[in-house]
Amino acid sequence: MLSSRTLTRAIAGAFSRPQAHAALMPKTMAPMATTTTTVRCMSNLNQQNQAAAQGSPQEGYATLEGFNLKPASPSYFTTNPVYNELLVNLDLAYRQYRPLSTPSKEQTRPNWMGKEALAKAVGVNSLKTSQHSHIITKLNQLAALTPRPPSIELLFRRYTRPEEQVSQMAKPRVVDHLGRALATGRRKEASASVYLVEGDGQVLVNGMEMTEYFKKAQDRTRLLKPFDVTDLIGKYNVWALVNGGGTTGQVEAIALGISKALITHTPELKPTLRGAGCITRDMRVVERKKPGQYKARKKFQWVKR
Repeated sequence: MLSSRTLTRAIAGAFSRPQAHAALMPKTMAPMATTTTTVRCMSNLNQQNQAAAQGSPQEGYATLEGFNLKPASPSYFTTNPVYNELLVNLDLAYRQYRPLSTPSKEQTRPNWMGKEALAKAVGVNSLKTSQHSHIITKLNQLAALTPRPPSIELLFRRYTRPEEQVSQMAKPRVVDHLGRALATGRRKEASASVYLVEGDGQVLVNGMEMTEYFKKAQDRTRLLKPFDVTDLIGKYNVWALVNGGGTTGQVEAIALGISKALITHTPELKPTLRGAGCITRDMRVVERKKPGQYKARKKFQWVKR
Protein backbone atom coordinates (compact mmCIF):
# COMPACT_ATOMS: atom_id res chain seq x y z
CA MET A 1 0.00 0.00 0.00
CA LEU A 2 1.23 3.43 -0.92
CA SER A 3 0.76 6.28 1.50
CA SER A 4 -1.38 9.24 0.52
CA ARG A 5 1.68 11.53 0.47
CA THR A 6 3.62 9.20 -1.84
CA LEU A 7 0.61 8.81 -4.11
CA THR A 8 0.08 12.59 -4.32
CA ARG A 9 3.73 13.20 -5.18
CA ALA A 10 3.66 10.48 -7.82
CA ILE A 11 0.54 11.92 -9.47
CA ALA A 12 1.91 15.48 -9.37
CA GLY A 13 5.15 14.31 -10.97
CA ALA A 14 3.31 12.39 -13.62
CA PHE A 15 1.43 15.48 -14.80
CA SER A 16 4.51 17.68 -14.76
CA ARG A 17 6.93 15.20 -16.33
CA PRO A 18 5.03 12.11 -17.46
CA GLN A 19 7.85 10.47 -19.39
CA ALA A 20 10.48 10.88 -16.67
CA HIS A 21 8.24 9.40 -13.96
CA ALA A 22 6.66 6.67 -16.01
CA ALA A 23 9.20 4.15 -14.80
CA LEU A 24 8.53 5.05 -11.16
CA MET A 25 4.84 4.34 -11.40
CA PRO A 26 3.77 0.98 -9.91
CA LYS A 27 2.99 -1.65 -12.51
CA THR A 28 -0.22 -2.60 -10.79
CA MET A 29 -1.57 0.93 -10.84
CA ALA A 30 -4.29 1.48 -13.39
CA PRO A 31 -3.89 4.41 -15.78
CA MET A 32 -5.60 7.46 -14.37
CA ALA A 33 -8.11 9.25 -16.49
CA THR A 34 -7.12 12.85 -17.05
CA THR A 35 -10.11 15.07 -16.53
CA THR A 36 -10.49 18.81 -16.39
CA THR A 37 -11.35 18.67 -12.67
CA THR A 38 -8.26 16.61 -11.84
CA VAL A 39 -5.96 18.95 -13.76
CA ARG A 40 -7.50 21.99 -12.09
CA CYS A 41 -7.02 20.47 -8.58
CA MET A 42 -3.43 19.49 -9.25
CA SER A 43 -2.72 22.94 -10.70
CA ASN A 44 -4.12 24.63 -7.58
CA LEU A 45 -2.01 22.31 -5.36
CA ASN A 46 1.17 23.19 -7.25
CA GLN A 47 0.39 26.91 -7.03
CA GLN A 48 -0.16 26.71 -3.29
CA ASN A 49 3.12 24.87 -2.77
CA GLN A 50 5.04 27.41 -4.86
CA ALA A 51 3.40 30.34 -3.00
CA ALA A 52 4.34 28.83 0.34
CA ALA A 53 7.94 28.28 -0.81
CA GLN A 54 8.36 31.69 -2.47
CA GLY A 55 6.27 33.77 -0.02
CA SER A 56 7.77 36.49 2.13
CA PRO A 57 9.65 34.86 5.04
CA GLN A 58 8.82 35.75 8.61
CA GLU A 59 10.91 38.44 10.23
CA GLY A 60 14.22 37.14 11.51
CA TYR A 61 14.08 33.68 9.93
CA ALA A 62 15.63 34.45 6.54
CA THR A 63 18.61 36.53 7.64
CA LEU A 64 18.72 35.63 11.40
CA GLU A 65 18.31 39.31 12.20
CA GLY A 66 15.76 38.53 14.88
CA PHE A 67 18.11 36.28 16.87
CA ASN A 68 20.79 37.17 19.43
CA LEU A 69 23.43 34.65 18.51
CA LYS A 70 25.40 35.47 21.70
CA PRO A 71 23.55 36.17 25.00
CA ALA A 72 24.33 39.43 26.73
CA SER A 73 25.50 37.62 29.88
CA PRO A 74 26.79 34.11 30.69
CA SER A 75 24.09 33.95 33.37
CA TYR A 76 21.66 33.14 30.55
CA PHE A 77 22.88 29.54 30.62
CA THR A 78 22.44 29.08 34.40
CA THR A 79 19.45 27.64 36.25
CA ASN A 80 18.52 30.99 37.84
CA PRO A 81 19.79 33.71 35.49
CA VAL A 82 18.15 36.65 37.33
CA TYR A 83 19.72 35.73 40.67
CA ASN A 84 23.14 35.00 39.18
CA GLU A 85 23.11 38.19 37.13
CA LEU A 86 22.42 40.20 40.30
CA LEU A 87 25.44 38.66 42.03
CA VAL A 88 27.62 39.40 39.01
CA ASN A 89 26.48 43.03 38.94
CA LEU A 90 27.10 43.45 42.69
CA ASP A 91 30.61 42.06 42.31
CA LEU A 92 31.30 44.37 39.39
CA ALA A 93 30.07 47.38 41.38
CA TYR A 94 32.30 46.46 44.33
CA ARG A 95 35.38 46.05 42.12
CA GLN A 96 34.59 49.34 40.41
CA TYR A 97 34.21 51.47 43.55
CA ARG A 98 36.61 49.64 45.87
CA PRO A 99 39.72 51.60 44.71
CA LEU A 100 37.82 54.89 45.20
CA SER A 101 36.57 54.15 48.73
CA THR A 102 37.78 52.65 51.98
CA PRO A 103 35.82 49.86 53.72
CA SER A 104 34.84 50.74 57.28
CA LYS A 105 33.21 48.52 59.92
CA GLU A 106 31.74 51.61 61.59
CA GLN A 107 29.63 52.45 58.54
CA THR A 108 25.93 52.02 59.27
CA ARG A 109 24.22 49.29 57.28
CA PRO A 110 20.73 49.69 55.85
CA ASN A 111 17.86 47.53 57.02
CA TRP A 112 17.68 44.99 54.22
CA MET A 113 14.47 43.32 53.12
CA GLY A 114 13.42 39.90 54.26
CA LYS A 115 13.58 36.82 52.07
CA GLU A 116 10.10 37.14 50.52
CA ALA A 117 10.28 40.89 49.94
CA LEU A 118 13.78 40.63 48.49
CA ALA A 119 12.65 37.90 46.09
CA LYS A 120 9.98 40.25 44.71
CA ALA A 121 12.47 43.10 44.43
CA VAL A 122 14.97 40.90 42.57
CA GLY A 123 12.27 39.55 40.25
CA VAL A 124 12.20 35.83 41.10
CA ASN A 125 9.47 33.62 42.50
CA SER A 126 11.36 32.63 45.65
CA LEU A 127 14.79 32.71 47.24
CA LYS A 128 16.45 30.05 49.34
CA THR A 129 17.86 31.04 52.69
CA SER A 130 21.40 30.56 51.39
CA GLN A 131 20.66 32.72 48.34
CA HIS A 132 19.19 35.48 50.52
CA SER A 133 22.27 35.38 52.76
CA HIS A 134 24.56 35.53 49.73
CA ILE A 135 22.83 38.64 48.39
CA ILE A 136 22.92 40.33 51.82
CA THR A 137 26.66 39.56 52.08
CA LYS A 138 27.31 41.26 48.75
CA LEU A 139 25.19 44.26 49.73
CA ASN A 140 27.02 44.58 53.05
CA GLN A 141 30.32 44.72 51.19
CA LEU A 142 29.05 47.70 49.25
CA ALA A 143 27.53 49.23 52.38
CA ALA A 144 30.95 49.22 54.10
CA LEU A 145 32.46 51.55 51.48
CA THR A 146 33.25 55.06 52.76
CA PRO A 147 32.17 57.35 51.18
CA ARG A 148 29.34 55.66 49.32
CA PRO A 149 28.93 56.65 45.67
CA PRO A 150 25.50 58.09 44.71
CA SER A 151 24.83 55.16 42.38
CA ILE A 152 25.28 52.73 45.29
CA GLU A 153 22.87 54.74 47.45
CA LEU A 154 20.34 54.57 44.62
CA LEU A 155 20.83 50.80 44.42
CA PHE A 156 20.28 50.39 48.17
CA ARG A 157 16.84 52.03 47.98
CA ARG A 158 15.64 49.08 45.96
CA TYR A 159 16.58 46.46 48.56
CA THR A 160 16.02 48.26 51.90
CA ARG A 161 12.91 48.10 54.05
CA PRO A 162 10.46 51.00 53.93
CA GLU A 163 10.50 53.33 56.92
CA GLU A 164 7.08 52.07 58.01
CA GLN A 165 8.41 48.51 58.33
CA VAL A 166 11.53 49.66 60.18
CA SER A 167 9.41 51.45 62.76
CA GLN A 168 7.39 48.27 63.33
CA MET A 169 10.43 46.08 63.99
CA ALA A 170 10.94 44.54 67.44
CA LYS A 171 12.02 47.09 69.98
CA PRO A 172 14.93 46.39 72.35
CA ARG A 173 14.10 44.82 75.70
CA VAL A 174 13.88 47.27 78.60
CA VAL A 175 13.19 47.09 82.32
CA ASP A 176 9.57 48.04 83.08
CA HIS A 177 8.36 50.44 85.78
CA LEU A 178 8.27 47.59 88.32
CA GLY A 179 11.93 46.73 87.75
CA ARG A 180 11.17 43.53 85.82
CA ALA A 181 12.96 42.32 82.73
CA LEU A 182 11.09 39.91 80.47
CA ALA A 183 12.93 37.47 78.20
CA THR A 184 12.07 34.32 76.27
CA GLY A 185 14.13 31.15 76.05
CA ARG A 186 13.65 28.06 73.89
CA ARG A 187 15.24 24.64 73.78
CA LYS A 188 14.00 21.61 71.82
CA GLU A 189 10.20 21.69 72.23
CA ALA A 190 10.25 23.79 75.42
CA SER A 191 9.45 27.51 75.57
CA ALA A 192 9.93 29.66 78.68
CA SER A 193 8.98 33.23 79.58
CA VAL A 194 11.23 34.54 82.36
CA TYR A 195 10.67 37.60 84.55
CA LEU A 196 13.78 38.80 86.41
CA VAL A 197 13.74 41.35 89.21
CA GLU A 198 16.21 42.28 91.91
CA GLY A 199 15.58 40.33 95.12
CA ASP A 200 16.90 37.68 97.47
CA GLY A 201 17.34 34.77 95.06
CA GLN A 202 13.91 33.12 94.98
CA VAL A 203 13.15 31.03 91.88
CA LEU A 204 9.57 30.05 90.99
CA VAL A 205 8.79 27.78 88.02
CA ASN A 206 5.10 27.60 87.04
CA GLY A 207 4.20 28.75 90.54
CA MET A 208 6.31 26.08 92.28
CA GLU A 209 9.63 26.27 94.06
CA MET A 210 12.62 25.29 91.94
CA THR A 211 13.51 22.45 94.32
CA GLU A 212 9.99 21.00 93.96
CA TYR A 213 9.71 21.40 90.19
CA PHE A 214 13.20 20.07 89.34
CA LYS A 215 14.08 17.14 91.59
CA LYS A 216 17.60 16.55 90.28
CA ALA A 217 20.44 18.70 91.61
CA GLN A 218 22.16 18.77 88.20
CA ASP A 219 19.04 20.34 86.65
CA ARG A 220 19.00 23.08 89.28
CA THR A 221 22.73 23.67 88.74
CA ARG A 222 22.26 24.16 85.01
CA LEU A 223 19.33 26.51 85.61
CA LEU A 224 21.42 28.76 87.89
CA LYS A 225 24.50 28.73 85.65
CA PRO A 226 23.97 32.36 84.39
CA PHE A 227 24.04 33.58 88.00
CA ASP A 228 27.06 31.41 88.78
CA VAL A 229 29.30 32.72 85.96
CA THR A 230 28.40 36.34 86.80
CA ASP A 231 28.64 35.97 90.61
CA LEU A 232 25.03 37.12 91.07
CA ILE A 233 23.57 34.16 92.97
CA GLY A 234 21.04 35.38 95.51
CA LYS A 235 20.68 38.87 94.01
CA TYR A 236 17.73 38.35 91.63
CA ASN A 237 14.33 36.74 91.87
CA VAL A 238 13.12 34.61 88.97
CA TRP A 239 9.55 33.87 87.96
CA ALA A 240 9.36 31.51 84.98
CA LEU A 241 6.45 30.13 82.97
CA VAL A 242 7.49 27.13 80.88
CA ASN A 243 5.62 24.62 78.77
CA GLY A 244 6.42 21.87 76.30
CA GLY A 245 9.36 19.53 76.12
CA GLY A 246 10.93 17.52 78.90
CA THR A 247 13.05 18.30 81.91
CA THR A 248 16.26 19.00 79.96
CA GLY A 249 14.53 21.25 77.46
CA GLN A 250 12.70 23.23 80.13
CA VAL A 251 15.83 23.73 82.25
CA GLU A 252 17.90 25.04 79.35
CA ALA A 253 15.02 27.21 78.08
CA ILE A 254 14.73 28.91 81.48
CA ALA A 255 18.51 29.34 81.70
CA LEU A 256 18.56 31.05 78.28
CA GLY A 257 15.75 33.37 79.37
CA ILE A 258 17.61 34.25 82.57
CA SER A 259 20.74 35.11 80.57
CA LYS A 260 18.80 37.44 78.26
CA ALA A 261 17.06 39.11 81.19
CA LEU A 262 20.41 39.67 82.94
CA ILE A 263 21.69 41.46 79.83
CA THR A 264 18.60 43.66 79.91
CA HIS A 265 19.41 44.66 83.49
CA THR A 266 23.20 44.93 82.97
CA PRO A 267 24.40 45.01 79.34
CA GLU A 268 28.04 44.83 80.52
CA LEU A 269 27.49 41.16 81.40
CA LYS A 270 27.07 40.11 77.77
CA PRO A 271 30.77 39.24 77.08
CA THR A 272 30.91 37.11 80.23
CA LEU A 273 27.71 35.25 79.39
CA ARG A 274 28.76 34.90 75.79
CA GLY A 275 32.06 33.33 76.80
CA ALA A 276 30.28 30.85 79.04
CA GLY A 277 27.88 29.89 76.24
CA CYS A 278 24.79 31.04 78.13
CA ILE A 279 23.21 33.25 75.44
CA THR A 280 23.72 30.98 72.47
CA ARG A 281 20.52 29.27 71.34
CA ASP A 282 21.06 25.52 71.09
CA MET A 283 19.34 24.56 67.83
CA ARG A 284 19.74 20.80 68.21
CA VAL A 285 16.55 18.74 68.19
CA VAL A 286 15.76 15.05 68.09
CA GLU A 287 16.29 13.63 64.62
CA ARG A 288 13.16 12.23 63.05
CA LYS A 289 12.53 8.55 62.59
CA LYS A 290 13.07 7.27 59.06
CA PRO A 291 10.65 4.94 57.25
CA GLY A 292 11.99 1.42 56.98
CA GLN A 293 14.24 1.91 60.01
CA TYR A 294 13.86 1.18 63.71
CA LYS A 295 14.73 4.76 64.73
CA ALA A 296 16.51 7.79 63.24
CA ARG A 297 19.74 5.87 62.57
CA LYS A 298 19.19 2.38 63.93
CA LYS A 299 18.24 -0.24 61.35
CA PHE A 300 16.17 -3.39 61.70
CA GLN A 301 18.09 -6.60 62.21
CA TRP A 302 19.11 -8.00 58.86
CA VAL A 303 18.14 -11.60 58.16
CA LYS A 304 19.64 -13.38 55.20
CA ARG A 305 16.73 -15.77 54.66
